[in-house]
Amino acid sequence: MDNTNLMVKERAQVNDNAGEASSVLAGQAVSTVAVVSGLIGIWAVSCMVSAIVSSGPIGLFSGWISSVM
Repeated sequence: MDNTNLMVKERAQVNDNAGEASSVLAGQAVSTVAVVSGLIGIWAVSCMVSAIVSSGPIGLFSGWISSVM
């Protein structure tokens, strides 16, 4: 009989689904930040339009200059 030593390599595969969950959460976080930023931008534009309508562009500019100086 032949006694031959065999070297066997084993490979194990691990299904890691934690990466998928974190990418989903990251996508939701980016979407939430984008929506909130958009709402803040819309609010800022509506405030500027309201200020221009109430005091006019020259009044708005002169008020800005007087507050900065």
